[in-house]
Amino acid sequence: MPQTVRRRWMFIPAYLAAHMFLDWISFIHAVSSINITPWNPPAGLMMGLSVLLGLRAVPLVWLGLTAADIVVRDLPVALGTALLANGIVALGYGAAGGMLRKVIDPGLSSLRDIVLLLGGSAAAVLVIGLGFIAVHTAAGLFDWARFPEVLLRFWTGEIIGIAVLTPMVLMARRMPALRWSWGGAAEILAQGALIGFTLWLDFGPLASSQYEHFYLLFLPAIAVAVRHGLGGAVLASAATQAGLIAAIQVAGVDTARMAHFQLLMLTLAITILLLGAVVSERRRVEDRLRVRQSDLAHASRLIEAGEMAAALAHELNQPLAATMGYARAARKIARLEEASPRLTEILDKTVTQAERADRVIRSLRDFVRKGDRDRAPLPVATLIADCLTLAGPLASRHAVEIAAEVAPALPAIAGDAVQLQQAILNLVRNAAEAMTPDATRPEEQPGREQSGRRRIVIFACPAAQPGFVAIGVRDTGPGLAEVVERNLFAPFVTTKPTGMGLGLSIVRTIVDSHGGTLTARSGGGGSGGAANGAEGGTVFQFTIPVHAKDREGESA
Repeated sequence: MPQTVRRRWMFIPAYLAAHMFLDWISFIHAVSSINITPWNPPAGLMMGLSVLLGLRAVPLVWLGLTAADIVVRDLPVALGTALLANGIVALGYGAAGGMLRKVIDPGLSSLRDIVLLLGGSAAAVLVIGLGFIAVHTAAGLFDWARFPEVLLRFWTGEIIGIAVLTPMVLMARRMPALRWSWGGAAEILAQGALIGFTLWLDFGPLASSQYEHFYLLFLPAIAVAVRHGLGGAVLASAATQAGLIAAIQVAGVDTARMAHFQLLMLTLAITILLLGAVVSERRRVEDRLRVRQSDLAHASRLIEAGEMAAALAHELNQPLAATMGYARAARKIARLEEASPRLTEILDKTVTQAERADRVIRSLRDFVRKGDRDRAPLPVATLIADCLTLAGPLASRHAVEIAAEVAPALPAIAGDAVQLQQAILNLVRNAAEAMTPDATRPEEQPGREQSGRRRIVIFACPAAQPGFVAIGVRDTGPGLAEVVERNLFAPFVTTKPTGMGLGLSIVRTIVDSHGGTLTARSGGGGSGGAANGAEGGTVFQFTIPVHAKDREGESA
């Protein structure tokens, strides 16, 4: 909290210094010694701050205006007049910024935001100008007959400042960090030289008194906007306007012609800004289109994978049935001939695994078949106990401990046992592989603790949503990789060298088909069980609806 307060107090003098500096360098060709200039960059600073803070910016804007009147212009009017006029400007900008921040993205992410910013600012500045100039006219600073002329000069200078500087203020937080490269530096120098050359053509020794080559300034600015989008357009507009003001000063353009140059400067600023916004929006649309095409390609691959799975299930059904028949026959012969007990045990396990494979294939065929299925009540404890048994070889292979934490008296759930076993085993396999990321055996990896650290917990507890049970897997691994966390359940996204990126996608599909929800979070704390106290880790949890009989109060 003290650090936040310190930053706020540091921001106030920084803003005041920026406001007065911009006011000082732009105080040229002023009208009646007040802040009505060809290009008023403090207006862009005030509007940017007002869009970000709303009415909270009013005191700071009012303070900046008053400080600039005192420091830069030696208070050209009475203090009361200055305070009143500056109050009108500050309140007007604060109200305009407060309304704009409700309808635009402060990061100016679309052409609509730019149009609304310019349109809203133009209307607001007109209203502000009426009050600001009326106060100074009533104070006798100039005649009422000049009111329309002064209002136009004020409005144009403020809008130019807003068009040039406000987008820069609003986009500053999202501007990408500049990276040095010889090519980039050469490009910036070439673009700056081109802007300087066009200014020299328009205001140098070869220029005419009509300055008819002003349109040449559009060429380098448009080139930057087309190449770099809105960010480049904002910087090109600021550089062009600064160079233009400097050239006007050096060439000694008389004040009478400044209204003409103001309109040209306004046209240049708005054109560059709109063009940059169009280019950036088009690039965003193209990026979204590429992502959409990639998603469609992934969906097509998933459809093909589903068709292949259905075909494999059909083709494997017969040889698997024959395998079960042979295994059962071998077991019967071994018992009749009183073979080795170890051989009998192996044959029993073979038959058990073959029968499970048959159930998996039948479940797969049912899964791809359309239509709802009437699921029988499934005891949660039995489901997790079967998963522990099936995960035994996986635990041995990866040298991890797999435990269960099941809350007592859980109701039976409505689910397909084989599919839910596959979902849980997929999560357990992911957890085990996350704790053994390379190809070496865990016991051969130096510096690893074999007890307490490499642990996976399959837990079950009542879900926060009534009528559901939460089932999940918690590990003590390194947590989620950043690239995976951003696209956690997207197919074909994986960090494993030999992985396909389909495991979590399949789990989510199974959970969705049961009417549940799959979630994940980093941290190995206990979700539905006691925390294991380990740092890092990941928790995957899904919900499954309670069976209808248990919802009605019958015992499972």
